[in-house]
Amino acid sequence: MTFEPIFPVWLLIAVAVVLIGVRMAALYRVLVRTGPGRYRPVVLRWSGLTVAVLLLVVAAARPSLTPDTGNGPPPPTPASSAANFNVFFVIDRSADERVEDLAPQTSRMAGIRDDIAALADQFPRARFAMIGFATKAAQDWPLSDDVWSLKPRVAGLSTYTETPLEAMYAVDSGAAQNILHDKLTQARTDFPGSKNLVFYLGSGAGGSRADQTPFDIGKDLIAGGAVLGYGTPEGGPIPQQYVDGNLIYMADQQTKAPLNSSIDEATLKGIADQLGVPYFHRDKGQPITPVIPAVDPGHPADDNPVVASQTIERTELYWLFTILASALIAVEVFLGIRDVRRARSTQRDVVV
Repeated sequence: MTFEPIFPVWLLIAVAVVLIGVRMAALYRVLVRTGPGRYRPVVLRWSGLTVAVLLLVVAAARPSLTPDTGNGPPPPTPASSAANFNVFFVIDRSADERVEDLAPQTSRMAGIRDDIAALADQFPRARFAMIGFATKAAQDWPLSDDVWSLKPRVAGLSTYTETPLEAMYAVDSGAAQNILHDKLTQARTDFPGSKNLVFYLGSGAGGSRADQTPFDIGKDLIAGGAVLGYGTPEGGPIPQQYVDGNLIYMADQQTKAPLNSSIDEATLKGIADQLGVPYFHRDKGQPITPVIPAVDPGHPADDNPVVASQTIERTELYWLFTILASALIAVEVFLGIRDVRRARSTQRDVVV
């Protein structure tokens, strides 16, 4: 069993000591007012709530099980394999990603969401950031190791909703160039010795008529990553909205014909070359393992430290301790409510 505490160990120990002290003082005060013969139920209730509090402290230490490697060398722990990585997701949130050509009735954005979630699982304890773009770019999630909050944010990720009818003509596949460069530089300053990984997810703005901004980012800022492409060469119409239960598609303002969006792999491969990372075309249900390389955290960033892919699995156990603590707290709440009802019933009997 290994531990990856969310707070420093000394702080968790200090909290546990303080909590035990407070609970001991509470026990003393209760026993003083308890009559002979009733000590046992009082101590049992005190023990249950005390254990529940300590279980929460243990859960905060994030106990986990790691795989047995047999006689071979032990795998790197998550702390050494992913704790000092900054993972940046650059996400195409244009109307193009609404097209349902990833699979029948499955949009490109659905594939993007699935891949981001899978990528996040590959780097336990890394820091993550999301940058969304269409015609312009904006930071959707600041660089943080708060994966607990990131996952529901990813699950609700969608394309931009307020877009003009011909929005696909103005998409800039390189709109995130400036903000990505700034955030990569800031991450290196804020977290000395960390490695930046960049994953670009989109379809290449195949129907755009706007000038495409190239990515001009120093290779020393990027230690690895990938460009992931979604969609088919045939493409499909771009959904706009539902009207009276019917799906309306975006249409050309002159010809009134539905706008068709297809993947532009030439643009995506160009972006991969600019970022110095490989390109992968993605289909529904594909595993993420072939996409993501492991990165040697001790290797100099400017030496392209990409090594063979290796996923380090940890079986988290914090949920088990929180469930046990919740059960004990629920019992105490039930007993407390029962005591209050009994006291009120006794009070009414006395008044009568």
